[in-house]
Amino acid sequence: MRMRNGGLILVVILAGLASPAAAADCGPLKQIASLDLKAAPGGGPRFGVPVTINGSPRLLLLNTQYKESRLTRAAVNALQLKPAAYGKMLRLDGQVTNGYMVTVDLGIGTSLLKGTEMLVDENVGGGFDGEFSTDLMQRYDIELDFTGRKLNYFLSDHCEGKVVYWPTTGFTTVPIRGWGARLTNTASMNSTGMTPHPVEFGITVSIDGHEIPASVETNLAQTTLNSDTAHSLFGLTADSPGTVQLGSLDGTQAHRRFGYVFKTLTIGGITLHDPHIAMAPDLLGTKSSEMIQADSHIQRRSDDRLPTLRIGMDVLRNLHMFIATGEQKLYLTLAPQPPGPGRGGAAPTP
Repeated sequence: MRMRNGGLILVVILAGLASPAAAADCGPLKQIASLDLKAAPGGGPRFGVPVTINGSPRLLLLNTQYKESRLTRAAVNALQLKPAAYGKMLRLDGQVTNGYMVTVDLGIGTSLLKGTEMLVDENVGGGFDGEFSTDLMQRYDIELDFTGRKLNYFLSDHCEGKVVYWPTTGFTTVPIRGWGARLTNTASMNSTGMTPHPVEFGITVSIDGHEIPASVETNLAQTTLNSDTAHSLFGLTADSPGTVQLGSLDGTQAHRRFGYVFKTLTIGGITLHDPHIAMAPDLLGTKSSEMIQADSHIQRRSDDRLPTLRIGMDVLRNLHMFIATGEQKLYLTLAPQPPGPGRGGAAPTP
Protein backbone atom coordinates (compact mmCIF):
# COMPACT_ATOMS: atom_id res chain seq x y z
CA MET A 1 0.00 0.00 0.00
CA ARG A 2 1.31 3.43 -0.83
CA MET A 3 1.40 5.92 2.01
CA ARG A 4 1.85 9.29 0.40
CA ASN A 5 3.63 12.06 2.29
CA GLY A 6 6.14 9.56 3.58
CA GLY A 7 4.00 7.38 5.80
CA LEU A 8 4.54 8.40 9.39
CA ILE A 9 6.19 11.72 8.65
CA LEU A 10 3.43 12.93 10.94
CA VAL A 11 5.49 12.25 14.03
CA VAL A 12 8.28 14.42 12.69
CA ILE A 13 5.78 17.17 11.93
CA LEU A 14 4.30 16.81 15.39
CA ALA A 15 7.64 17.15 17.08
CA GLY A 16 9.24 19.61 14.69
CA LEU A 17 12.21 17.29 14.36
CA ALA A 18 14.22 16.04 11.43
CA SER A 19 14.24 12.39 10.41
CA PRO A 20 16.69 10.21 12.34
CA ALA A 21 20.18 10.51 10.87
CA ALA A 22 22.95 7.99 10.95
CA ALA A 23 25.19 9.00 13.82
CA ALA A 24 28.51 7.68 15.02
CA ASP A 25 27.50 8.07 18.66
CA CYS A 26 24.24 6.97 20.21
CA GLY A 27 22.14 9.40 22.18
CA PRO A 28 19.42 9.48 24.80
CA LEU A 29 15.89 8.25 24.21
CA LYS A 30 13.88 10.90 22.30
CA GLN A 31 10.10 10.80 22.40
CA ILE A 32 8.58 12.60 19.42
CA ALA A 33 4.86 11.89 19.68
CA SER A 34 2.24 10.48 22.05
CA LEU A 35 -1.23 9.28 21.08
CA ASP A 36 -4.08 8.30 23.39
CA LEU A 37 -5.54 4.81 23.41
CA LYS A 38 -9.30 4.53 23.89
CA ALA A 39 -11.26 1.53 25.14
CA ALA A 40 -13.30 -0.42 22.60
CA PRO A 41 -16.83 1.02 22.30
CA GLY A 42 -18.20 -2.52 22.31
CA GLY A 43 -16.22 -3.58 25.38
CA GLY A 44 -13.38 -6.08 25.65
CA PRO A 45 -9.58 -5.78 26.04
CA ARG A 46 -8.76 -4.11 22.72
CA PHE A 47 -7.89 -0.43 22.23
CA GLY A 48 -8.46 2.16 19.53
CA VAL A 49 -6.56 5.21 18.30
CA PRO A 50 -8.58 8.41 17.73
CA VAL A 51 -8.07 9.91 14.25
CA THR A 52 -9.95 12.04 11.75
CA ILE A 53 -10.90 10.90 8.25
CA ASN A 54 -11.57 13.87 5.97
CA GLY A 55 -12.21 15.89 9.12
CA SER A 56 -14.63 13.38 10.66
CA PRO A 57 -13.62 11.93 14.09
CA ARG A 58 -13.13 8.14 13.94
CA LEU A 59 -11.72 5.43 16.20
CA LEU A 60 -9.37 2.88 14.60
CA LEU A 61 -8.50 -0.44 16.22
CA LEU A 62 -4.82 -0.66 17.21
CA ASN A 63 -3.51 -3.46 14.99
CA THR A 64 0.07 -4.78 15.15
CA GLN A 65 -0.72 -7.62 12.73
CA TYR A 66 -1.67 -5.94 9.46
CA LYS A 67 0.69 -3.69 7.56
CA GLU A 68 -2.12 -1.79 5.83
CA SER A 69 -4.40 0.55 7.80
CA ARG A 70 -8.08 0.11 7.00
CA LEU A 71 -11.57 1.58 7.13
CA THR A 72 -14.74 -0.44 7.58
CA ARG A 73 -17.30 -0.58 4.83
CA ALA A 74 -19.76 1.22 7.12
CA ALA A 75 -17.31 4.11 7.65
CA VAL A 76 -16.59 4.29 3.93
CA ASN A 77 -20.31 4.53 3.17
CA ALA A 78 -20.95 7.08 5.94
CA LEU A 79 -18.13 9.29 4.62
CA GLN A 80 -19.35 8.84 1.04
CA LEU A 81 -15.95 7.67 -0.14
CA LYS A 82 -15.38 6.03 -3.52
CA PRO A 83 -13.47 2.72 -3.23
CA ALA A 84 -11.10 1.60 -5.98
CA ALA A 85 -10.25 -2.01 -6.76
CA TYR A 86 -7.21 -3.38 -4.92
CA GLY A 87 -6.55 -7.01 -5.79
CA LYS A 88 -8.01 -9.70 -3.54
CA MET A 89 -8.09 -10.28 0.20
CA LEU A 90 -8.01 -13.43 2.32
CA ARG A 91 -10.52 -14.09 5.10
CA LEU A 92 -10.10 -16.20 8.21
CA ASP A 93 -12.92 -18.51 7.13
CA GLY A 94 -10.93 -19.50 4.04
CA GLN A 95 -12.70 -17.34 1.47
CA VAL A 96 -11.01 -14.92 -0.94
CA THR A 97 -12.85 -11.67 -1.66
CA ASN A 98 -12.30 -8.67 -3.90
CA GLY A 99 -10.20 -5.98 -2.21
CA TYR A 100 -10.81 -2.23 -2.29
CA MET A 101 -9.03 0.89 -1.10
CA VAL A 102 -9.91 4.53 -0.56
CA THR A 103 -7.87 7.74 -0.56
CA VAL A 104 -8.44 10.05 2.43
CA ASP A 105 -6.96 12.87 4.45
CA LEU A 106 -5.90 11.13 7.66
CA GLY A 107 -5.55 13.25 10.79
CA ILE A 108 -3.45 11.88 13.64
CA GLY A 109 -2.83 14.14 16.60
CA THR A 110 -2.20 17.61 15.17
CA SER A 111 -0.88 16.29 11.86
CA LEU A 112 -2.70 15.68 8.61
CA LEU A 113 -1.55 13.14 6.01
CA LYS A 114 -3.27 14.09 2.79
CA GLY A 115 -3.89 11.51 0.10
CA THR A 116 -3.41 8.50 2.40
CA GLU A 117 -4.55 5.19 0.94
CA MET A 118 -6.40 2.77 3.23
CA LEU A 119 -7.87 -0.65 2.52
CA VAL A 120 -11.58 -1.32 2.98
CA ASP A 121 -12.52 -4.01 5.52
CA GLU A 122 -16.06 -5.28 5.91
CA ASN A 123 -16.12 -5.20 9.70
CA VAL A 124 -13.49 -5.27 12.45
CA GLY A 125 -16.02 -5.57 15.29
CA GLY A 126 -15.99 -3.85 18.65
CA GLY A 127 -17.52 -0.63 17.36
CA PHE A 128 -14.32 0.47 15.59
CA ASP A 129 -14.30 2.40 12.31
CA GLY A 130 -11.22 0.65 10.94
CA GLU A 131 -7.68 -0.36 11.85
CA PHE A 132 -4.58 1.65 12.81
CA SER A 133 -1.92 -0.70 11.48
CA THR A 134 1.85 -1.03 11.35
CA ASP A 135 2.27 1.20 8.27
CA LEU A 136 1.69 4.01 10.80
CA MET A 137 4.22 2.65 13.32
CA GLN A 138 7.08 0.60 11.88
CA ARG A 139 9.46 3.42 10.96
CA TYR A 140 10.03 4.36 14.60
CA ASP A 141 10.44 2.81 18.02
CA ILE A 142 7.06 2.25 19.64
CA GLU A 143 5.99 2.08 23.28
CA LEU A 144 2.67 0.40 24.08
CA ASP A 145 1.51 1.34 27.56
CA PHE A 146 -1.90 -0.27 27.95
CA THR A 147 -2.25 0.67 31.63
CA GLY A 148 -1.53 4.33 30.89
CA ARG A 149 -3.43 4.04 27.59
CA LYS A 150 -0.67 5.55 25.50
CA LEU A 151 0.93 4.83 22.13
CA ASN A 152 4.28 6.63 22.18
CA TYR A 153 6.74 7.22 19.31
CA PHE A 154 10.53 7.49 19.70
CA LEU A 155 13.46 7.98 17.36
CA SER A 156 15.62 4.89 16.90
CA ASP A 157 19.02 6.58 17.31
CA HIS A 158 19.30 5.96 21.06
CA CYS A 159 21.91 3.87 22.84
CA GLU A 160 21.16 0.17 22.63
CA GLY A 161 19.35 -1.19 25.66
CA LYS A 162 18.51 2.24 27.09
CA VAL A 163 14.75 2.26 26.51
CA VAL A 164 12.97 1.12 29.68
CA TYR A 165 12.49 4.50 31.36
CA TRP A 166 9.36 3.73 33.40
CA PRO A 167 9.52 2.43 37.02
CA THR A 168 10.03 -1.33 37.13
CA THR A 169 11.88 -3.99 39.10
CA GLY A 170 13.29 -5.53 35.94
CA PHE A 171 12.72 -6.16 32.26
CA THR A 172 13.24 -8.85 29.66
CA THR A 173 13.96 -8.74 25.93
CA VAL A 174 13.10 -11.02 23.02
CA PRO A 175 14.24 -10.83 19.37
CA ILE A 176 11.53 -9.75 16.93
CA ARG A 177 10.80 -10.63 13.31
CA GLY A 178 8.84 -8.78 10.66
CA TRP A 179 8.82 -5.35 12.27
CA GLY A 180 10.20 -2.45 10.26
CA ALA A 181 9.92 -4.27 6.91
CA ARG A 182 9.55 -2.14 3.80
CA LEU A 183 5.97 -1.01 3.18
CA THR A 184 4.00 -2.73 0.44
CA ASN A 185 2.36 -0.82 -2.39
CA THR A 186 -0.08 -1.44 -5.21
CA ALA A 187 2.75 -2.21 -7.62
CA SER A 188 3.72 -5.24 -5.53
CA MET A 189 0.58 -7.22 -6.40
CA ASN A 190 1.39 -10.37 -8.36
CA SER A 191 -0.07 -11.43 -11.70
CA THR A 192 -3.22 -12.86 -10.11
CA GLY A 193 -4.05 -9.55 -8.46
CA MET A 194 -3.42 -10.96 -4.96
CA THR A 195 -1.93 -8.54 -2.46
CA PRO A 196 1.06 -9.96 -0.57
CA HIS A 197 0.14 -10.48 3.08
CA PRO A 198 2.24 -8.43 5.50
CA VAL A 199 4.88 -10.18 7.55
CA GLU A 200 3.65 -10.72 11.09
CA PHE A 201 5.22 -9.00 14.09
CA GLY A 202 6.86 -12.22 15.26
CA ILE A 203 8.59 -13.53 18.37
CA THR A 204 9.27 -16.95 19.89
CA VAL A 205 7.51 -18.02 23.08
CA SER A 206 7.02 -21.27 24.95
CA ILE A 207 3.87 -23.00 26.16
CA ASP A 208 4.41 -25.63 28.85
CA GLY A 209 8.07 -25.81 27.84
CA HIS A 210 7.51 -26.11 24.06
CA GLU A 211 8.99 -23.33 21.92
CA ILE A 212 6.46 -21.94 19.45
CA PRO A 213 6.68 -19.13 16.84
CA ALA A 214 4.15 -16.43 17.65
CA SER A 215 2.76 -13.17 16.30
CA VAL A 216 1.95 -10.15 18.49
CA GLU A 217 -1.59 -9.02 17.61
CA THR A 218 -3.16 -6.11 19.49
CA ASN A 219 -6.16 -6.46 17.18
CA LEU A 220 -6.97 -9.90 18.61
CA ALA A 221 -8.99 -10.17 21.81
CA GLN A 222 -8.14 -13.79 22.70
CA THR A 223 -4.80 -15.55 22.31
CA THR A 224 -5.19 -18.36 19.77
CA LEU A 225 -3.09 -21.44 18.97
CA ASN A 226 -3.25 -23.29 15.66
CA SER A 227 -5.27 -26.45 16.29
CA ASP A 228 -2.80 -28.59 14.30
CA THR A 229 0.00 -27.41 16.58
CA ALA A 230 -2.16 -28.06 19.66
CA HIS A 231 -2.66 -31.64 18.49
CA SER A 232 0.93 -32.34 17.44
CA LEU A 233 2.60 -30.85 20.56
CA PHE A 234 0.00 -31.49 23.25
CA GLY A 235 -2.31 -34.15 21.83
CA LEU A 236 -5.28 -31.80 22.13
CA THR A 237 -8.46 -31.98 20.07
CA ALA A 238 -11.86 -30.35 20.48
CA ASP A 239 -13.02 -33.50 22.31
CA SER A 240 -10.09 -33.73 24.77
CA PRO A 241 -10.84 -33.62 28.52
CA GLY A 242 -10.70 -30.09 29.93
CA THR A 243 -11.53 -28.31 26.67
CA VAL A 244 -14.30 -25.75 26.28
CA GLN A 245 -16.24 -25.49 23.03
CA LEU A 246 -16.06 -22.06 21.35
CA GLY A 247 -18.05 -22.61 18.15
CA SER A 248 -16.79 -23.00 14.59
CA LEU A 249 -15.05 -20.68 12.14
CA ASP A 250 -17.26 -21.78 9.25
CA GLY A 251 -20.12 -23.65 10.94
CA THR A 252 -18.67 -27.13 10.40
CA GLN A 253 -17.72 -29.72 13.03
CA ALA A 254 -14.32 -30.22 11.38
CA HIS A 255 -13.33 -26.60 12.06
CA ARG A 256 -14.40 -26.20 15.67
CA ARG A 257 -12.73 -23.72 18.00
CA PHE A 258 -12.07 -24.77 21.57
CA GLY A 259 -10.38 -23.41 24.67
CA TYR A 260 -7.90 -24.95 27.09
CA VAL A 261 -6.00 -23.81 30.19
CA PHE A 262 -2.27 -24.51 29.85
CA LYS A 263 0.21 -24.43 32.73
CA THR A 264 2.53 -21.65 31.54
CA LEU A 265 3.13 -19.19 28.73
CA THR A 266 6.67 -17.78 28.75
CA ILE A 267 7.79 -14.71 26.80
CA GLY A 268 11.48 -14.02 27.37
CA GLY A 269 11.94 -13.86 31.13
CA ILE A 270 8.25 -13.38 31.91
CA THR A 271 6.07 -16.37 32.73
CA LEU A 272 2.29 -16.19 32.86
CA HIS A 273 0.59 -19.02 34.73
CA ASP A 274 -2.66 -20.77 33.77
CA PRO A 275 -3.12 -18.98 30.42
CA HIS A 276 -6.52 -19.51 28.79
CA ILE A 277 -5.81 -20.13 25.10
CA ALA A 278 -8.22 -20.76 22.22
CA MET A 279 -7.49 -23.32 19.53
CA ALA A 280 -8.57 -22.70 15.92
CA PRO A 281 -7.70 -24.16 12.49
CA ASP A 282 -5.83 -22.15 9.87
CA LEU A 283 -8.30 -21.81 6.98
CA LEU A 284 -6.73 -18.88 5.11
CA GLY A 285 -7.32 -19.40 1.40
CA THR A 286 -8.44 -23.03 1.73
CA LYS A 287 -11.82 -22.43 0.06
CA SER A 288 -10.58 -20.61 -3.02
CA SER A 289 -9.46 -21.99 -6.38
CA GLU A 290 -6.86 -19.20 -6.42
CA MET A 291 -5.05 -20.55 -3.38
CA ILE A 292 -2.18 -22.07 -5.36
CA GLN A 293 -1.54 -18.80 -7.23
CA ALA A 294 -1.85 -16.43 -4.30
CA ASP A 295 1.31 -14.81 -2.98
CA SER A 296 0.10 -14.65 0.60
CA HIS A 297 -0.61 -16.70 3.70
CA ILE A 298 -1.71 -19.61 1.50
CA GLN A 299 1.75 -20.34 0.16
CA ARG A 300 3.16 -19.92 3.65
CA ARG A 301 0.93 -22.57 5.26
CA SER A 302 3.65 -25.15 4.61
CA ASP A 303 6.72 -23.19 5.71
CA ASP A 304 8.16 -22.05 9.02
CA ARG A 305 7.30 -18.37 8.68
CA LEU A 306 3.64 -18.69 9.63
CA PRO A 307 3.29 -18.24 13.40
CA THR A 308 1.26 -20.93 15.10
CA LEU A 309 0.38 -18.83 18.17
CA ARG A 310 -1.40 -15.48 17.87
CA ILE A 311 -0.88 -13.49 21.08
CA GLY A 312 -3.93 -11.35 21.77
CA MET A 313 -4.86 -8.61 24.19
CA ASP A 314 -5.91 -11.02 26.95
CA VAL A 315 -2.14 -11.61 27.35
CA LEU A 316 -0.69 -8.33 26.04
CA ARG A 317 -2.70 -6.20 28.49
CA ASN A 318 -0.52 -7.71 31.24
CA LEU A 319 2.61 -6.24 29.63
CA HIS A 320 4.26 -2.86 29.08
CA MET A 321 6.08 -3.09 25.73
CA PHE A 322 8.76 -1.16 23.88
CA ILE A 323 9.46 -2.15 20.28
CA ALA A 324 13.05 -1.17 19.45
CA THR A 325 12.96 -1.11 15.66
CA GLY A 326 16.68 -0.48 15.14
CA GLU A 327 17.68 -3.18 17.62
CA GLN A 328 15.01 -5.62 16.41
CA LYS A 329 14.14 -6.34 20.03
CA LEU A 330 11.00 -6.26 22.12
CA TYR A 331 11.45 -4.96 25.68
CA LEU A 332 8.87 -6.18 28.19
CA THR A 333 7.91 -5.52 31.78
CA LEU A 334 4.82 -6.54 33.70
CA ALA A 335 2.08 -3.91 33.70
CA PRO A 336 1.03 -2.71 37.18
CA GLN A 337 -2.21 -4.57 37.79
CA PRO A 338 -3.58 -7.08 40.31
CA PRO A 339 -3.24 -10.84 39.72
CA GLY A 340 -6.09 -12.56 37.95
CA PRO A 341 -6.91 -15.48 35.62
CA GLY A 342 -4.19 -16.01 33.07
CA ARG A 343 -1.85 -13.41 34.62
CA GLY A 344 -1.16 -14.34 38.24
CA GLY A 345 2.29 -15.42 39.32
CA ALA A 346 4.08 -13.83 36.38
CA ALA A 347 7.55 -12.55 37.17
CA PRO A 348 10.04 -10.70 34.99
CA THR A 349 13.71 -11.56 34.93
CA PRO A 350 15.86 -8.50 35.65
